[in-house]
Amino acid sequence: MKLLRRPPLDPAVIAAQAAARQAAAHAAIEQARLQAQLDRELREAAAEEARIKAAADEQERRRRDEARRQERAAARDRRRKGREEFLAKARPVLPLLLINGGAAYAQAAYAFEHIAPGEWTWPAKLAFAVAFAAALESIAVYVQWHAHDALMLRAHATAASLRRASWVIAGVVGVINYAHFADGMQPTAAAVAFALLSLLSPWLWGLHTRRAQHVQLLAEDANLIDEGGVEFSPQRRRAFPIRSWLAKRWSIDHYERDPRKAWEGYNAERATRKAERDARRAEQATAKTESDEPAEVEPPVDPWDYAVPIGPVPDLVTPPPAEPDVKPAVSRPRPRSLTTADKVARAAAKMPGATPAQIAAKAGVSESTARRYMPPLPPAAAVAQRFEVPEATVTDQYARMGYGADGRDLTSASGPAPAETAPTKRVNGHPVELVEVAR
Repeated sequence: MKLLRRPPLDPAVIAAQAAARQAAAHAAIEQARLQAQLDRELREAAAEEARIKAAADEQERRRRDEARRQERAAARDRRRKGREEFLAKARPVLPLLLINGGAAYAQAAYAFEHIAPGEWTWPAKLAFAVAFAAALESIAVYVQWHAHDALMLRAHATAASLRRASWVIAGVVGVINYAHFADGMQPTAAAVAFALLSLLSPWLWGLHTRRAQHVQLLAEDANLIDEGGVEFSPQRRRAFPIRSWLAKRWSIDHYERDPRKAWEGYNAERATRKAERDARRAEQATAKTESDEPAEVEPPVDPWDYAVPIGPVPDLVTPPPAEPDVKPAVSRPRPRSLTTADKVARAAAKMPGATPAQIAAKAGVSESTARRYMPPLPPAAAVAQRFEVPEATVTDQYARMGYGADGRDLTSASGPAPAETAPTKRVNGHPVELVEVAR
């Protein structure tokens, strides 16, 4: 029995074993805690990685969707622009295609019924008719296209010759169309219509070519286009038809596009021309008046007063000396000298719009004398209305000349003095002022 009993353990050993077991338990617990923390961190890292990957995938999907949307939008814009460009190109050409198509239909119908052999099948006759119509109508169209291309390349001489050739070809095709559908040579509706379709093709091509050239010049430089002048309103054209046309000509000559500036510029030039014309007329009237004044008439000369006897004179009875004939005194009319009023009036007529100082210098009198005898000026409002200029401009000119807006001389309160008069006497049928003769 003693053999089966365990020997008693040392308490220190027991305490050491207990401490060892406790330390092992603490180590196992710590290892389990660390393992749990590691597992938790691994799970969190995996979840974060999955979230980041999902976000990246979502972002990539959105980027691909946005790229596809942009590609689809760009494709739609390209298709839309392509349709717009096609319509922009086809819109001016569509009338040409319709007209040439109508003429081609007429040619095809005539070829199908009258030119194609009767024993052919209808598909063969239709193919022949279409080919015949296309060949006949494409001749003029081809020449017109070359004329269009030459004008766009600025080969003007080539374009003009090709356009004339296209007119000739279109006229020939029009005659053929007319002959196909005319009753003999009598016109029918179909003959006239299809002939006009062929003849109108060059004219429509010319319209399209001129528009394309205008667009080309605008794209290059707007200054290359010769402007057609200003455009006035219908009311102005109806109220002033002739002057509106003349003002438009003035704007074309001066490259003016502003209607107001063109109208004022033409009216100013018109007023200047009228003033110059009035001055020339006044000078002509003055010259005519001076030429009409009576000139000094010399008495006729008797040649016998200066005769000398030829040869010896016989000794005859000398007759008693005759009393000399007493000739009556002849009062010769003298040209009337100009009075001061006439001098001022002539100077004012020769220099319209001049100041009193200029008129005084021209007439050779003082400025006060020129103001006294100058003819009264019309009111500024009447002058402005007649020449269609601002009234303020006329008023300022009057003020510089020393006159008021009503044409009154501001420097003289009494106004113009009456013209000088002198008693006259008729000598040999001509009136002569006695004061002038006394001078």
